[in-house]
Amino acid sequence: MHRRFLASLFFVPVLVAATLVTGTGSTPAVSQTPVSQASGQIRWGHYAPRYISSLDAASSAIPSTANPTVGDNAVATARTSSSAAKAVASSVATSNCDGCSGTSTTFQVVYFTGTAATGDNTAAAWSSCTGCTSSAVSVQLVVARRAQPLTVNNRALALNSGCVDCNTSAAAIQFVIAGGSYRELSSQAKALISEIQAELADRLQQPAKNSQRRMAAPEAKALVDDTAARLSKIIVSAVGGAAVQRNVDVQVGQ
Repeated sequence: MHRRFLASLFFVPVLVAATLVTGTGSTPAVSQTPVSQASGQIRWGHYAPRYISSLDAASSAIPSTANPTVGDNAVATARTSSSAAKAVASSVATSNCDGCSGTSTTFQVVYFTGTAATGDNTAAAWSSCTGCTSSAVSVQLVVARRAQPLTVNNRALALNSGCVDCNTSAAAIQFVIAGGSYRELSSQAKALISEIQAELADRLQQPAKNSQRRMAAPEAKALVDDTAARLSKIIVSAVGGAAVQRNVDVQVGQ
């Protein structure tokens, strides 16, 4: 069963979202670039963002011996007034070559203005190698003024298979603004969030890069929780006084 799952993870990254999200709960609609986009200078990481306008936002990083360092960074903003609309954000990184590094980040903002909506957010990382790293981070902001019901799912998965001195981590961070009035997230706020997200992906890989040790689960959780708190403050300041629900899941390969 695990082999079949890992095969789908490697060949069809977008399907990981459907595999991982099994329903973590619902939120009733009652009562919230690794760079400057203008300058195009990347402060953290090495990968310029791909801008998307879609309810499905996915990034995937799969290095190889021919291309041992791979990164992908997807940034998406979508709006829909459809009833029963669904938005999916996913980030997948897999490394199965010695010394390889895969870094994948997705940041999606979705505005629901119809009735009934679902927001799914997933991050998955898998390593099978010696001295390699796989890091996946997915951040999703769901804004729904009237959707009832509003269902949100947030999942992370990190797996090691036959790993020696490898570091595998996945972080899924989801913010939900339900009901009330709000301002739309500015381009400056999006750029700052994307930059902080890229910083997180880089820092999750640093232990393996610096000392060939795996990051401990408590260490990764503290790092992701701190990042989520920083992002939450930016969102609250940018959209106004709305309340923000925060969902965080972080996993490290064992």
